[in-house]
Amino acid sequence: MLFRVFRGLKVSALGLCMTVAPVAAHPPELECSAEQAVYRLQSDDGPLEIGFIPATTFISAASNLYLYLTTTQRTYWFSFSVSNGYSGMTLHPVSDPVAASAEGAAPRELLQQYLDEDADPAAAEIWSSLRFYSLDADLTFLFEPPLSGEPAPAYVMAPEIGLTLWYQPQALTEDATADRDPIPRGVFALVECLPEPRAKVRP
Repeated sequence: MLFRVFRGLKVSALGLCMTVAPVAAHPPELECSAEQAVYRLQSDDGPLEIGFIPATTFISAASNLYLYLTTTQRTYWFSFSVSNGYSGMTLHPVSDPVAASAEGAAPRELLQQYLDEDADPAAAEIWSSLRFYSLDADLTFLFEPPLSGEPAPAYVMAPEIGLTLWYQPQALTEDATADRDPIPRGVFALVECLPEPRAKVRP
C-alpha cells in the first residue's frame, strides 16, 4: 500500500516538474552589443521587432542609440529620456533617422508637433504609454537605456505603447494618415545578434 502511495507521489511530482519547467526556463543568453541586438515578439498578425541604431553622438543625455519598433504596418523611431528621482525610461517619438531625407539633419521630435496647446490630458496619456523597460537574463529591471558598445539587455518592453498605436498612431509617426496599428502587450526577447554593428546615423 505504501509503495503504491509513494509511486503515485513520484508520478505526481514528475508531472508537476514537467509542467513548471517550461515556464521557468529562460532562452539562452546571447553575448551581443546593443547595436547588434534583434528583439522579437510574435503577434497574431506576424512578428514584431525592436532594435537599436547608433548615432554619431549622444542623442540625449540618456543614450546614443535610437530605438526602432517594426510592426506589421510600419516602423516607428524613438530616442530615450530618463527621469530623475525614482527613475524610469521614456521613449520620445522622432522622425526616421535613416531616411535619405534625414541625411545631415537631426530627426524631428514628433510628439511636440502633434500636440496642441489644449492637449494636456492627451499628452499625459501618450507619455504614460511610452514607458520603456529592459531586463537582464535573470529578469532584473535595468534603470538606464543601453549604450553603443554595451551588452544588450536580454528582454525589452513598452507594454502600454499599444494604447497610443490603437487610438492615436499619428502621434508616433510622420505618416499623418496612419491607421490603427494593434499590437499586444508582451516582452520582446533577444533572439539574434547581427554579425556586425548597425551603421551609425547622424543625431
